[in-house]
Amino acid sequence: MIAPSRIAEFMSSGARNLLRHKLRSLLTLLGVFFGVAAVITMLGIGEGAQRSVLREISGLGLRNIIAESIQPTKPVETSSSQSGRRGLRLLTFGLTHRDVRQLQSLLPQADSTITHMLAARVYLNSSRVDARAMGVLPDYFSFFHAQVIAGRGLTEADEERANRVAVVSENLAHLYHPPGSLAARPIRIGQVFYEVVGVVRQAAQGGDSRVFIPYRTARTTYGTTSIRREAGSVEFTKSELGQIILRLPSEEDVPAAASLVRRNLEMNHPQGDFRMTVPLEILSAKQRTQRILNLVLIAIAAISLVVGGIGIMNIMLAVVTERIPEIGIRRAIGATRQDILYQFLAETVTLSSIGGVLGCLCGFILVPLASRFTGWEGVITPGAVIASLAVSWLVGLVFGMAPAIRASRMDPVEALRYE
Repeated sequence: MIAPSRIAEFMSSGARNLLRHKLRSLLTLLGVFFGVAAVITMLGIGEGAQRSVLREISGLGLRNIIAESIQPTKPVETSSSQSGRRGLRLLTFGLTHRDVRQLQSLLPQADSTITHMLAARVYLNSSRVDARAMGVLPDYFSFFHAQVIAGRGLTEADEERANRVAVVSENLAHLYHPPGSLAARPIRIGQVFYEVVGVVRQAAQGGDSRVFIPYRTARTTYGTTSIRREAGSVEFTKSELGQIILRLPSEEDVPAAASLVRRNLEMNHPQGDFRMTVPLEILSAKQRTQRILNLVLIAIAAISLVVGGIGIMNIMLAVVTERIPEIGIRRAIGATRQDILYQFLAETVTLSSIGGVLGCLCGFILVPLASRFTGWEGVITPGAVIASLAVSWLVGLVFGMAPAIRASRMDPVEALRYE
């Protein structure tokens, strides 16, 4: 075991030897510098991307299973479509209240809520707003950890009385400044005006703008049938429900419940007029992809460290040859082979450690810059810094071993004769 005082002596002596040739030492540590900076940057961007994905998907509720009505490629037509009137079709598709009852009986431990999607367009002050309107029950927002940031949310009284009130997503909040102007600027869905009573923040929403009204209001005002006129034909589409959302007691229950829900809906809807979203499955898939991407990025960055280590070994081998007379003198006045070994290892570790520290500092600058230009969030964790510094120290130790062993094994007599 080497005494701490001896380690300090070796390190200070190594630093003095490196300062004798400043430019050579600087060029030698550049490989480690760039390698560590690349590792810090890759880890920072990877960690930030993983946290961003987790935050976004968690907003969907990791305990949730979401089934949504979609129009199938080949929808099933009802008998009304054969009414004899040319260009008139009635298409019935999507989820039904029967599906809700079946799923509730299959999963009694799960909470559930439903939504009603509206085809009507949204207007504010006669200008069309790019937003999606939907009827929801008061408990809808609790399924997605939504937060009311202005005004209030929808209440049981709004649902029971079918009040014409609306809550808008945060994306539309800029239309209401100051916040007190919410009620003064009603929003129009189709031909019906609604008093805006609140603004809600929903992490899973992404860039979508939405307007939420009470479920009963949506059903009684707009019904379940929508009309679309195209190329001389009139198409009536009927869909009972927009979404069925189930919330399980724990994340461990989700995989089995999702499989059960999928089988049930596939049996009831062979035409494929539904889409299932399981946030926990999406998160797991994205995390697997992110881990693979992180490994690839780190492997690429590690190549720079290997190249830097080879550069250190190459220079140190030249330094050993250059300092053969000095090695002979040290051995002649009593230095052991172990002393010579530690001396050269101290120089290589000092060189690589300085490159590692400078690389970390550079990484602290590169991560915010990369985040700014790529739009990805960057997060530097203490673990990434410690790992990078440890790797830089290890590079100096491993790649400095061969030159140090060569120096320690030299014959003192031959070293003193060397010219």
